[in-house]
Amino acid sequence: MSASGIDPPRTHSVRALLELLSDLAPEEEKTSINRILNTYLLELGILEDSYITSRYVTREFKNEEAQRLTTVVKEVMANVR
Repeated sequence: MSASGIDPPRTHSVRALLELLSDLAPEEEKTSINRILNTYLLELGILEDSYITSRYVTREFKNEEAQRLTTVVKEVMANVR
């Protein structure tokens, strides 16, 4: 349990974490979080799959794929602090 008395979620799902954050965020921040979820739904799913499969399966990404996913990660980090 954390200092606030709330257990942090036990997940590696970026989408689930963003959805939880959206539920807890002030109204003016929900729009930004929901825009990211809607705009990058596919890319966020690929990032989650990449995390899981990297432990068990070798998967190569093309440079364009890696650049696109890096852009998504940077945008999430810039908008969720």
